[in-house]
Amino acid sequence: MNRGLLWITTAVFGAAATLMTSFGLLAALLFLLLAVPLVVRGAHLVALSGLLTGFGALWTFLMARQLSSGGTLDNSAFWLAVGLVPVAAGVGLLVFVTWREVSGGAAVRR
Repeated sequence: MNRGLLWITTAVFGAAATLMTSFGLLAALLFLLLAVPLVVRGAHLVALSGLLTGFGALWTFLMARQLSSGGTLDNSAFWLAVGLVPVAAGVGLLVFVTWREVSGGAAVRR
């Protein structure tokens, strides 16, 4: 599968898992099991990057929307971190994979 298409597909799975958390954590985890075949086959880091980025981006968007509408959350910094940490990890993985492909992995093999 094309790496760009794989990343977009898993990002959509990650965003949909965010929506599934409204039905409970178990529902979101069961939904993410659908993405396991995509992560296991082929480019593992690209697929994992898409999942993390998709989940974190939609989660952060929904939390920002909640806070901007005047809503309050107990411990809002924690709930924002639930979204921002996966986004940072996903983008970091994507940068690493891109760097590795551009440089040919020469620095990683040393």
